[in-house]
Amino acid sequence: MKIILLAFSLIFFMSGCVGTNPALTYKKTDIKKHGLYSQEVESIYINYIAFSDESVKNIFKKVKQLPAKIIVTDFVDMTSLNNCTKLGYVFSNNIKNSIINNYDIDVIEAEVSKYFKISDNGIKILSRDIKKLRSTSFNIKYAVVGTYTYSHNELIVFVKLINLKTGVIKGSYAKAFPMGEGTKMMLYNK
Repeated sequence: MKIILLAFSLIFFMSGCVGTNPALTYKKTDIKKHGLYSQEVESIYINYIAFSDESVKNIFKKVKQLPAKIIVTDFVDMTSLNNCTKLGYVFSNNIKNSIINNYDIDVIEAEVSKYFKISDNGIKILSRDIKKLRSTSFNIKYAVVGTYTYSHNELIVFVKLINLKTGVIKGSYAKAFPMGEGTKMMLYNK
Protein backbone atom coordinates (compact mmCIF):
# COMPACT_ATOMS: atom_id res chain seq x y z
CA MET A 1 0.00 0.00 0.00
CA LYS A 2 2.84 2.39 0.86
CA ILE A 3 4.49 1.63 -2.49
CA ILE A 4 1.28 2.46 -4.39
CA LEU A 5 0.85 5.69 -2.42
CA LEU A 6 4.49 6.58 -3.06
CA ALA A 7 4.09 5.85 -6.78
CA PHE A 8 1.00 8.09 -7.06
CA SER A 9 2.75 10.84 -5.11
CA LEU A 10 5.74 10.61 -7.44
CA ILE A 11 3.50 10.74 -10.52
CA PHE A 12 1.69 13.85 -9.26
CA PHE A 13 4.99 15.48 -8.30
CA MET A 14 6.56 14.77 -11.70
CA SER A 15 3.46 15.91 -13.59
CA GLY A 16 3.82 19.27 -11.83
CA CYS A 17 7.34 19.59 -13.28
CA VAL A 18 6.26 19.02 -16.88
CA GLY A 19 4.05 21.16 -19.06
CA THR A 20 3.36 24.80 -19.63
CA ASN A 21 3.62 27.27 -16.79
CA PRO A 22 0.03 28.52 -16.47
CA ALA A 23 1.25 32.03 -15.61
CA LEU A 24 3.05 32.23 -18.96
CA THR A 25 0.04 31.22 -21.04
CA TYR A 26 -3.70 31.59 -20.90
CA LYS A 27 -6.63 30.14 -22.81
CA LYS A 28 -9.21 32.12 -24.66
CA THR A 29 -12.26 31.08 -26.64
CA ASP A 30 -12.34 32.42 -30.19
CA ILE A 31 -15.12 32.25 -32.75
CA LYS A 32 -14.11 30.84 -36.14
CA LYS A 33 -16.51 31.35 -39.01
CA HIS A 34 -16.96 28.66 -41.65
CA GLY A 35 -19.34 30.10 -44.22
CA LEU A 36 -22.72 30.43 -42.50
CA TYR A 37 -21.60 28.52 -39.42
CA SER A 38 -19.54 29.60 -36.45
CA GLN A 39 -17.48 27.39 -34.19
CA GLU A 40 -16.00 28.12 -30.77
CA VAL A 41 -12.33 27.21 -30.60
CA GLU A 42 -10.20 27.38 -27.46
CA SER A 43 -6.74 28.74 -28.17
CA ILE A 44 -3.62 29.28 -26.08
CA TYR A 45 -2.09 32.74 -25.86
CA ILE A 46 1.28 33.80 -24.50
CA ASN A 47 1.36 36.11 -21.50
CA TYR A 48 4.19 38.27 -22.89
CA ILE A 49 4.63 40.31 -19.71
CA ALA A 50 5.00 37.22 -17.50
CA PHE A 51 7.37 35.62 -20.02
CA SER A 52 9.51 38.77 -20.13
CA ASP A 53 9.67 39.09 -16.35
CA GLU A 54 10.64 35.42 -15.97
CA SER A 55 13.25 35.50 -18.73
CA VAL A 56 14.89 38.72 -17.49
CA LYS A 57 15.02 37.37 -13.94
CA ASN A 58 16.71 34.20 -15.23
CA ILE A 59 19.29 35.85 -17.49
CA PHE A 60 20.39 38.22 -14.70
CA LYS A 61 20.57 35.42 -12.12
CA LYS A 62 24.35 34.85 -12.36
CA VAL A 63 25.39 38.44 -13.01
CA LYS A 64 27.16 39.63 -9.87
CA GLN A 65 26.93 43.34 -10.69
CA LEU A 66 24.11 44.56 -12.91
CA PRO A 67 25.18 46.78 -15.79
CA ALA A 68 24.32 50.49 -15.77
CA LYS A 69 23.32 50.39 -19.47
CA ILE A 70 22.11 47.67 -21.78
CA ILE A 71 20.81 47.31 -25.31
CA VAL A 72 17.95 45.00 -26.21
CA THR A 73 17.70 43.88 -29.82
CA ASP A 74 14.51 42.89 -31.57
CA PHE A 75 13.85 39.19 -31.41
CA VAL A 76 14.56 37.60 -34.75
CA ASP A 77 13.85 34.34 -36.50
CA MET A 78 16.93 32.25 -35.73
CA THR A 79 17.20 30.92 -39.28
CA SER A 80 17.19 34.22 -41.16
CA LEU A 81 18.16 36.68 -38.36
CA ASN A 82 15.38 38.91 -39.70
CA ASN A 83 12.50 40.45 -37.83
CA CYS A 84 9.59 41.03 -40.13
CA THR A 85 6.86 40.11 -37.67
CA LYS A 86 4.97 41.73 -34.83
CA LEU A 87 6.17 38.91 -32.58
CA GLY A 88 9.80 40.10 -32.55
CA TYR A 89 8.73 43.63 -31.61
CA VAL A 90 6.40 42.44 -28.88
CA PHE A 91 9.05 40.21 -27.28
CA SER A 92 11.79 42.88 -27.35
CA ASN A 93 9.57 45.69 -26.13
CA ASN A 94 8.29 43.58 -23.25
CA ILE A 95 11.87 42.65 -22.32
CA LYS A 96 12.79 46.36 -22.33
CA ASN A 97 9.76 47.12 -20.19
CA SER A 98 10.66 44.37 -17.72
CA ILE A 99 14.26 45.59 -17.37
CA ILE A 100 13.20 49.21 -16.90
CA ASN A 101 10.49 48.40 -14.35
CA ASN A 102 12.34 45.75 -12.32
CA TYR A 103 16.01 46.80 -12.42
CA ASP A 104 17.99 50.01 -12.15
CA ILE A 105 19.38 49.68 -15.68
CA ASP A 106 19.19 52.17 -18.54
CA VAL A 107 17.94 50.58 -21.75
CA ILE A 108 19.59 52.21 -24.76
CA GLU A 109 17.26 52.74 -27.71
CA ALA A 110 19.68 53.98 -30.31
CA GLU A 111 22.09 52.86 -32.97
CA VAL A 112 25.29 52.37 -30.99
CA SER A 113 27.52 50.69 -33.54
CA LYS A 114 27.67 49.93 -37.22
CA TYR A 115 26.76 46.35 -36.25
CA PHE A 116 23.46 47.40 -34.73
CA LYS A 117 20.93 48.69 -37.23
CA ILE A 118 17.67 50.54 -36.68
CA SER A 119 15.32 50.21 -39.61
CA ASP A 120 11.63 49.80 -40.37
CA ASN A 121 12.13 46.25 -39.10
CA GLY A 122 13.57 47.34 -35.71
CA ILE A 123 16.98 46.96 -34.05
CA LYS A 124 19.10 44.08 -35.32
CA ILE A 125 22.56 42.76 -34.69
CA LEU A 126 24.03 42.55 -38.18
CA SER A 127 26.70 39.99 -37.51
CA ARG A 128 27.17 36.65 -35.85
CA ASP A 129 30.87 37.44 -35.51
CA ILE A 130 31.36 38.45 -31.88
CA LYS A 131 34.70 40.13 -32.73
CA LYS A 132 32.79 42.69 -34.78
CA LEU A 133 30.53 43.35 -31.79
CA ARG A 134 33.44 43.97 -29.39
CA SER A 135 33.49 47.62 -30.17
CA THR A 136 35.21 50.25 -28.06
CA SER A 137 33.19 53.04 -29.70
CA PHE A 138 30.34 52.63 -27.25
CA ASN A 139 30.22 52.00 -23.56
CA ILE A 140 27.67 49.20 -23.36
CA LYS A 141 28.90 45.98 -21.85
CA TYR A 142 25.79 43.82 -22.26
CA ALA A 143 23.18 43.10 -24.91
CA VAL A 144 19.99 41.11 -24.49
CA VAL A 145 19.51 39.15 -27.69
CA GLY A 146 16.42 37.15 -28.51
CA THR A 147 15.70 34.59 -31.18
CA TYR A 148 12.78 32.32 -31.91
CA THR A 149 11.93 29.36 -34.07
CA TYR A 150 8.62 27.70 -34.72
CA SER A 151 6.80 24.82 -36.24
CA HIS A 152 3.11 24.26 -36.85
CA ASN A 153 2.62 23.15 -33.23
CA GLU A 154 5.28 24.97 -31.21
CA LEU A 155 7.11 28.27 -30.71
CA ILE A 156 10.52 28.18 -29.01
CA VAL A 157 12.01 31.43 -27.71
CA PHE A 158 15.63 31.96 -26.63
CA VAL A 159 16.86 34.95 -24.61
CA LYS A 160 20.57 35.53 -23.98
CA LEU A 161 22.53 38.08 -22.01
CA ILE A 162 25.82 38.54 -23.87
CA ASN A 163 28.89 40.36 -22.58
CA LEU A 164 29.85 42.38 -25.66
CA LYS A 165 33.43 42.86 -24.50
CA THR A 166 34.20 39.15 -24.02
CA GLY A 167 31.54 37.37 -26.09
CA VAL A 168 30.58 35.28 -23.05
CA ILE A 169 26.93 34.41 -22.61
CA LYS A 170 26.27 35.41 -18.99
CA GLY A 171 22.66 34.29 -18.86
CA SER A 172 20.37 32.23 -21.03
CA TYR A 173 16.72 31.31 -20.98
CA ALA A 174 14.59 29.23 -23.32
CA LYS A 175 10.88 28.52 -23.33
CA ALA A 176 8.65 26.46 -25.58
CA PHE A 177 5.03 27.46 -26.11
CA PRO A 178 2.22 25.64 -27.89
CA MET A 179 1.42 27.41 -31.15
CA GLY A 180 -1.86 29.26 -30.65
CA GLU A 181 -3.92 31.36 -33.03
CA GLY A 182 -2.68 34.63 -31.52
CA THR A 183 0.95 33.62 -32.01
CA LYS A 184 0.30 32.58 -35.60
CA MET A 185 -1.28 35.96 -36.31
CA MET A 186 1.74 37.77 -34.82
CA LEU A 187 4.15 35.62 -36.86
CA TYR A 188 2.43 36.06 -40.19
CA ASN A 189 1.34 39.72 -39.93
CA LYS A 190 3.87 42.51 -40.28
